[in-house]
Amino acid sequence: MGDELDIFREIFDVAGVGIFQTSPEGRFMCANQTLADMNGYSDPESLLAGIGNVATDVYVDPSTRARFLDLIARQGKVNNFVVRYRRRDGSLRWASETATPVHDAAGRLLYFIGTSIDITELVRLQEALEETSGNYRDIYENANIGIYRSSPEGRQLRANPALFRLNGYENEAEQLAMVNDIATEWYVDPDRREEFKRLMERDGRVSGFESEIYTHRTRRRIWISENAWVARNAQGEVLYYEGTVQDITERKLAEKAVEEARRAAEDSSRAKSEFLANMSHELRTPLNAVIGFSDIMLREMFGAIGNERYRGYLRDINESAHLLLHLIEDILDMSRSEAGKLVLQEEVVDLGDIVADCVRLITVRAERETIQIIDDTAYSQARLLCDGARMRQIVLNLLSNAVKFTAPGGRIQVSIGEAHDGGLQLCVADTGCGIAPEDLARAFEPFVQLGRQPGTREGTGLGLPLTRQLVEAHGGTVELESEPGVGTTAIVRLPRNRMVL
Repeated sequence: MGDELDIFREIFDVAGVGIFQTSPEGRFMCANQTLADMNGYSDPESLLAGIGNVATDVYVDPSTRARFLDLIARQGKVNNFVVRYRRRDGSLRWASETATPVHDAAGRLLYFIGTSIDITELVRLQEALEETSGNYRDIYENANIGIYRSSPEGRQLRANPALFRLNGYENEAEQLAMVNDIATEWYVDPDRREEFKRLMERDGRVSGFESEIYTHRTRRRIWISENAWVARNAQGEVLYYEGTVQDITERKLAEKAVEEARRAAEDSSRAKSEFLANMSHELRTPLNAVIGFSDIMLREMFGAIGNERYRGYLRDINESAHLLLHLIEDILDMSRSEAGKLVLQEEVVDLGDIVADCVRLITVRAERETIQIIDDTAYSQARLLCDGARMRQIVLNLLSNAVKFTAPGGRIQVSIGEAHDGGLQLCVADTGCGIAPEDLARAFEPFVQLGRQPGTREGTGLGLPLTRQLVEAHGGTVELESEPGVGTTAIVRLPRNRMVL
């Protein structure tokens, strides 16, 4: 018998739960080490000496003891009675108590025996879970996008306020009662649900799944984007689909408007190109005749003109016809470039040779204005893979522009060098009137003419815009550096892959 008592005493002392005996008045009569540890005492004896009344010395709420006694009176015991208690150091904890009253033979209450388990961590986790659950509930209820749960067969299982309002219903229960088959009742194209299921089965989720749907109650057609995923149980079996629904009707309408505008712009561009091509043909024929006959007359091939004033008129006619022909060619080139139909006929050329040819062509005109052209490219090794005719057009445009805006007695200098990125750089610098900083950005706009010299009448304002498009077609860039009263430098940079070593 003594051995058994020792065993029970050892179990009592080392049990992982607090074990207690309290008097009907609320005083500890007996306690084990675990209960002493829970309450912050070194041993059970210190616990018994330190606590006079459980109601006031242990329980945070003194009315807890009264509720404990009420439950004992009504149920004969208490199970999992959750209480908040105060440790010896003043810290607050939570415990779950189970207790039973013990009576004598006459039925008088002698004491209570029971167990106490510290559940502070469990309570903390429960509170955190409730807070998280509350946060998710708030998000679910107040989200401005639809959130749903549906069965793989197409039944609606859950719908948040944003979704049932989208479908024209007052509450979730109303929508769930009315939606029987998502495939046929919601999607405009019933096959979309099958595609949705196929992607879910293959990938386990869909992202940005766009569909046209009916708002269920009103049957209004809108566009939505869905993100969804498969929810499975521990065995990997599909339970349901969860996802979000966002109304993207306005975006779709905007995309449609942009597409229609794009098509209209393409139609307009095509019509413009056809018109320009036809007009070009119609204008070139009489212009070539005007140029040809005026050339014959200026050369006096069939006899003297007779009156010198007629020669001046003929020169004006010839120059005007040439100017108009160049204008037509420039407009056609601009149109081709804007339409993406400018095709480069690439070959290996020497940029120095092209510059030299262009300088020879422009020199007569420059000498008339006593403008000096300095060609610093004579000994430059600059072989390029490019469209030779277009590159010649680029150089001529820049030289013509420089002559046009340089006053008599001025100077133009052409040079070739290496760009900062290892590519090739062509510079045409003049000592002309220059361009104001606020006007530089407009210099490349079609038909804009800046810094024109008084008394000049040539130029269409297409030279620089066309030059930029031709340079960009070669993968390069062109920019202007200018200072009013000092001059302008046009800089063409071509990429390194255009250079032929």
